[in-house]
Amino acid sequence: MDKQSVDLFYGSLLHDIGKIVQRATQEKKRHTEIGAQFMKDYLSSKNILDQIKFHHYKELSNANIEDQSQAYIAYIADNIASGLDRREHNDEVKRKWNSQMNLEDIFSKFGSKPTKRFIQPRILDLDVNNIFPSENYQEFTSGEYAGILQKIKEAFTRIEFTENYMQSTLNLLEATASFIPSSTNMQEAVDISLYDHLKMTAGFSQAIFQYLTDQSRLNFKQELFENSRSFYKEKAFLLVSFDISGIQDFIYTITSKGAHKQLRSRSFYLDMISEWIIDDLLENCSLTRANLLYSGGGHAYLFLPNTKEMLNKIEKIESGFNQFFLKNFGTQLYVIFGYTTFCANEIMEGNRPKDYQDIFHRVSNQISQKKLHRYSADEIKSLNQGGKRSGRECAICHNTSQLVEDDGQDKCELCYRLEHFSRNIQEDDFFEINDQDTQYSLPIGPNAFLHQTSRKNIENHHFSGKVYAKNQLYTGLDQATHLWVADYSDLDRNEFSHYAQREWTQQEVGDSIGIKRTAVLRCDVDDLGFGFMAGFSEQDGGRYNTFSRTATFSRNMSIFFKCYINQFAEEKHLTIVYAGGDDVFIIGAWDDIIEFSVQLREYFIRWTNGKLTLSTGIGLFADKTPINIMARQTGELEDAAKDSGKDSIACFSDYFTFGYDTFIQEIYYGKLAIIRDFFAQENERGKSFIYKLLSLIRERDETDRITFARLAYYLARLEDTARNKENFRIFKQKMHDWFEDSEQIRQTELALLLYVYEIRKD
Repeated sequence: MDKQSVDLFYGSLLHDIGKIVQRATQEKKRHTEIGAQFMKDYLSSKNILDQIKFHHYKELSNANIEDQSQAYIAYIADNIASGLDRREHNDEVKRKWNSQMNLEDIFSKFGSKPTKRFIQPRILDLDVNNIFPSENYQEFTSGEYAGILQKIKEAFTRIEFTENYMQSTLNLLEATASFIPSSTNMQEAVDISLYDHLKMTAGFSQAIFQYLTDQSRLNFKQELFENSRSFYKEKAFLLVSFDISGIQDFIYTITSKGAHKQLRSRSFYLDMISEWIIDDLLENCSLTRANLLYSGGGHAYLFLPNTKEMLNKIEKIESGFNQFFLKNFGTQLYVIFGYTTFCANEIMEGNRPKDYQDIFHRVSNQISQKKLHRYSADEIKSLNQGGKRSGRECAICHNTSQLVEDDGQDKCELCYRLEHFSRNIQEDDFFEINDQDTQYSLPIGPNAFLHQTSRKNIENHHFSGKVYAKNQLYTGLDQATHLWVADYSDLDRNEFSHYAQREWTQQEVGDSIGIKRTAVLRCDVDDLGFGFMAGFSEQDGGRYNTFSRTATFSRNMSIFFKCYINQFAEEKHLTIVYAGGDDVFIIGAWDDIIEFSVQLREYFIRWTNGKLTLSTGIGLFADKTPINIMARQTGELEDAAKDSGKDSIACFSDYFTFGYDTFIQEIYYGKLAIIRDFFAQENERGKSFIYKLLSLIRERDETDRITFARLAYYLARLEDTARNKENFRIFKQKMHDWFEDSEQIRQTELALLLYVYEIRKD
């Protein structure tokens, strides 16, 4: 990347650094002047300092700078990133400012119902107790800002403002400015963090610079300041998206013994392939992750400059990775890119909701059309020439090529590497991608291989490629791309059969408690795609449709499912195999899985303020059930939950599909609690009593009501011998009431099953 691009990145990324200094020191100067003065202690580049000092209209109109100054780019990018058209007046006069106000929840402007919640003042941390917005307004203090400023100062002493430290600076701002409001104007919505605004500004600056340079339009004052109205209408940008097909089959369709050893590695491997596609494209385009809008689940959105060279690079990356997929995975994996042009006016406040949504629809439709014609004629001819393969197969995936012997089994080279890449992926925090193929590295793209590394190697600069840090908040010298990865597990070696054995429940006599089964949970967010495209279209005529809000919304979803979900799972007997923005796959002890499904939904409703919902399927399986069968059957239950109206859960069978509120309140916290309490006081009533109740429920017929009489007779006879007659009478009456209602008795049947599974001894 050339020096002009590097300086533009830092100038636009740090253009509002003065806001933090101003709020910490309470200086009575404009943040542009304060920021430029502050940065003089750490850098001497006039280009960078000019962008910080002159990125607002008032300062820029009186600035003594060249017409080619990149301050004009920072100015226009700042306007676009904020979503506000402030081309004529951008001063702080006659506005109501409160420098201590805290950040509003991004979901306040999401959906049709306006709400108001606030993020409590803090830096980014992983403590689940601190993550949720509150209706209570609690202002920042100058001392809290001073603490944040001190962390930035300490990091700046270690950062060189060169290409090598671009990602480190993004990491630093994510850690320190994610919960600082970008604007403290009390007359505006204050739901965009300073980090998201700075990142977006840097991304648009780079795209604008490449777009204008490609056309030799280098008088930035004329193009972006004097003719700003015209530029806002230019199709200067590309929205680019890709979708990797075949992910679920690649991860879950492994049928043989030993599949569990590489299940999580496969999931992480696919995540890293997706991240490498992003970084390979950005590096080829001389851009950074400031241009990344969203990534998760094998999907991504980026905004790039609209140039012919950019389109050629997109097509080259797409072709290169598909050739890589064909070589390494046959037709199992495939990546499809889609793109469309857009102008600033279409993504800024005041746009028409339809125009904003159409940008995403055009990309989505292009990807859908390309999926119908995945391979070219030459590629199809090449595939057909391969002929039918026969002979020995990989013991894991049944591939017949590149077999090696391992532990007495034939395995394809990829399965062999996946098993040895990480015996426990949870233990590894740092990874490197370079062009060196070693025994246990993983091929991750054309001439690119994934390796494990260590923080010590990174600090000592013992790396030759791109570095990634998993679930770390380190900043400064690591120069690593930070990735949030849902990787919680209470197991040491991914031996999932442990969950069915239930050793942790064993009593002194040696019997384990609870049915010996493993459970799988699959869930995803209802209508996430619609929320992504149109979530901010419904309030005030769509005025909140801006890229900054879409980016903030996306980051909120990612950090919930990729990071905070690890904290939700702590101290539970389960393993998160995969969790992205639109798909969650967890395997574990059946009772912990059910408890987790309840808590995850409660956390999610709290996180989104009830504006998004989940649909969940939970399957129950014997110990040795192959992973692919568990994945498929639980996926069918997840589909049943969605088909029932969404915001639902299908537990063990599509017959037991309920709205989530019903399941939680009426069954889990309701009938199941009542049944537990009853049997705790009726020790002599064993499982035979429960099985008789279940038998009567299953024979229930509202036309031939003989079972109603049988239930009444059976309970009346047992009441005579009850130890606590009042307790039994209350339970008997509840059973009568539930039995009279078909929906209530269906809930009761599941509650009884859950209870008998809890007390069963094998």
